[in-house]
Amino acid sequence: MFRWLDTHQPRLLSVVMLIALATMYSLGFLSASLATLDFGPVSAGALRVIFASFFLLAISRIFGIGLVTSRLMWKYAFAYGVPCMAIPLTLLPWTLTYISNTTAAIYYAVIPLKVLVLSKIFLGSPISIRKWIGFVIASGGLIFLAISGSKGAEDTISSLNWRENNDLPLWLPHVTCIMTALFIATGGVLFQKMPKTSPISITASALLMGNLVAIPALILTLPSELPSAEGLLWAACGGVVATGCGMILRGILIRRENAIFTSTNGYMVPIITALIGVLALNENIGLVAFFSYALVLIGLLLSRN
Repeated sequence: MFRWLDTHQPRLLSVVMLIALATMYSLGFLSASLATLDFGPVSAGALRVIFASFFLLAISRIFGIGLVTSRLMWKYAFAYGVPCMAIPLTLLPWTLTYISNTTAAIYYAVIPLKVLVLSKIFLGSPISIRKWIGFVIASGGLIFLAISGSKGAEDTISSLNWRENNDLPLWLPHVTCIMTALFIATGGVLFQKMPKTSPISITASALLMGNLVAIPALILTLPSELPSAEGLLWAACGGVVATGCGMILRGILIRRENAIFTSTNGYMVPIITALIGVLALNENIGLVAFFSYALVLIGLLLSRN
């Protein structure tokens, strides 16, 4: 079927791949939430990094790509893998014990705009007035979402019952989630700055370096009881499907179409995440999430080339 579509309906196949990519990213939030129920939030996040690193290492070996080799590229791999991948991916499940998957997906949808501003700051990349307006509008959506969530808006609260501290100020997980998205956006800028190399090679190398954080975090927070097979499956799903396969499919789609076409998956992720959250986690979708996402979407559309 894929071969037939590629021959007769290549654009339709690209759209199908785009939806699949957005679904993979949405599964990253769901898998983090469900793995947390068995492993706890820190272990769930650490396992995502570990599974992703081993999967991409295997892929790089199978296809003869290999890891980076120079000392300079290993320095970039460390900077890319530890603060920009391992730390945010390890912290994300903790935030999802307080905030909904949809809320987190909206925070992450603005990553392209954060990359835009960080590129201006660190790389001197020009930003048009229209893109600045888009950034301001999208930021307004995030601020509205964070303030509403801090006040206890029902459609921003996680449906999970697993929480370390129910007396924690509600603003803290929102700010933490925004910061994890900022760390990932910083990785996007770093990726632009580093010497050109295979995306699979540098990502596999970076995730291996990320194990310097993930493995100790896992050892220190292992659950006292043996996790279920379902919990292990969800942890593997986050690493292999959402992170590993998602990165590979993104690269394929960029080569088939272009980066702008591929970036539109970011518009779909909050919608797909909301649908999955309602069906799988009984999350609420209300006016706060709708209005916040509307502002974010307007900002993203304004910032497009």
